[in-house]
Amino acid sequence: MKTFGKFLLAILLLLPGWQMTTFSQNIEVAASNPDFINSTAKVHKIIGHDADHFYVIKFFAGQYYLQKLDRNLNSMTEKPIKLFEGIKTYELENVVHFGNELYVFFSRARLNDITLYYQKIDKGSMAPSTEITEVTTVRNIKGAWADFHITLSRQETRLLIACITKLNWSKDQFNEFYVYGAGLNLLWKMKDSFQFQGLGPRDNTYLVDELGNVSILSVLRNENILSLIRKRQRNLYSIYRYTHDGQTYNEYPVTLGNNYIRGIRIVAGEQGELICAGLYSELFNSGVKGTFFYKIDAETGRIYDNSLNPYDQALMSQLAAMKEPMRNDEELVYYFITDMVLRENGRIMMIAEQVFDQTYDTYNNLIVTSFENNGQVYWNRLIEKNQDYNFLHSTEQIELSDDRDYIMATGFISQGLQNLCSYALMAPLGGSGIIVFYNDDIRNRDGGQERKNFNRPKKSYILAVAIDEYGNLTRKPLTEWKKKALFPEPIRFYDNLHETIVIPAFRGRKYNYYKITATF
Repeated sequence: MKTFGKFLLAILLLLPGWQMTTFSQNIEVAASNPDFINSTAKVHKIIGHDADHFYVIKFFAGQYYLQKLDRNLNSMTEKPIKLFEGIKTYELENVVHFGNELYVFFSRARLNDITLYYQKIDKGSMAPSTEITEVTTVRNIKGAWADFHITLSRQETRLLIACITKLNWSKDQFNEFYVYGAGLNLLWKMKDSFQFQGLGPRDNTYLVDELGNVSILSVLRNENILSLIRKRQRNLYSIYRYTHDGQTYNEYPVTLGNNYIRGIRIVAGEQGELICAGLYSELFNSGVKGTFFYKIDAETGRIYDNSLNPYDQALMSQLAAMKEPMRNDEELVYYFITDMVLRENGRIMMIAEQVFDQTYDTYNNLIVTSFENNGQVYWNRLIEKNQDYNFLHSTEQIELSDDRDYIMATGFISQGLQNLCSYALMAPLGGSGIIVFYNDDIRNRDGGQERKNFNRPKKSYILAVAIDEYGNLTRKPLTEWKKKALFPEPIRFYDNLHETIVIPAFRGRKYNYYKITATF
């Protein structure tokens, strides 16, 4: 019997998704010294790091500031960003840490045009180290000015500047693209234009990969009441793609035949291909049936590795046993894509989070899907995350489903609103697994079957959930809240691409940082 028991245990440990009791990663948590937030603060965001420092952008009292922190995230220097020159005033567009340098991008609108500039910041003094340099001047067209979008590639080896002028009255859009390498060395640029129908491209996601290819994911049409009576009125997206140093352009309408798209994300592949995946529902349904996947070849523009993957019965049964609401026991509700990352082994992990805007029967679970390189689903895993958002009002009138992305992108903070729910993601570039961190109720530490909702910060702790490449889940309790400690907000984390993330913590006008480091 002992031999049989050992054999059975060995078999179970080899099964995908087996809940192992040991935590293979060694995780260290360190907290910085507390500091104070100005009462008028509206922006607080870590924008970059190097070997010895982290860099923060803040906005308070009508002024932007750059702050330098030491490696333990304690404040060293803080300087205002100068957005004027004599009587000239500028508007801040972005601050980036790129190629181990800090750059401030700002614009100035005049009667007939708008100009984008940049200036390098000395990382020692945090003062400007170069003259103001012009990037481009875009003429306005009958009162329409260009919008500027600045983003980095996943590994931060390329920087994209997109200048978009959209004319709603004539249905024309004019584009300028600039792609830079290290040292802000211009690799390629191009200009083009096209005509659109209806409201045209909006809610755009800009992506540049390590080869300099540019992709823009845009919403063309959202589902509306006509979806119930007209088959052709569905969520419609389009991908605009520039490859071969901007010389090749293709547009890819994103449709799923008779199915509805319930969310889509794009990431760059290792060979320049574009990886697209998302959630879908069946015709006339409004929930989530499963996932879809496909890729776009960088050289030929061919679409391949298409797959449509309903959630497996094991996952649906697990959710049903938890009494999670479903539509006709077939589709999930209120799930939205929150992250998608390419892993070192070539697989792709996508995370969907459930968002309930109510104060009872809340779940906020995570579904993690691992796609094979060819788009087939390797496994689905559920992370049970009972959290009560108690979200009584939206951030800047942002939908709760968009709140996480909005906070991550802008660094927006509100003195009267705490964002203690959702999660932080650690997905190092060289790793095959991921770790998710979130606030959990202290009463769940004993592993009881009935989990308690997290809604009382003073009775909470940070829980780390690791998922390896085979779908094995392991859990490890981390920092427990202590008297006078500050409450971490995992919804706004800083990922430095390796085995460290930083989560800010707030309480009243005080804040500090939790620095979490893991070994993979």
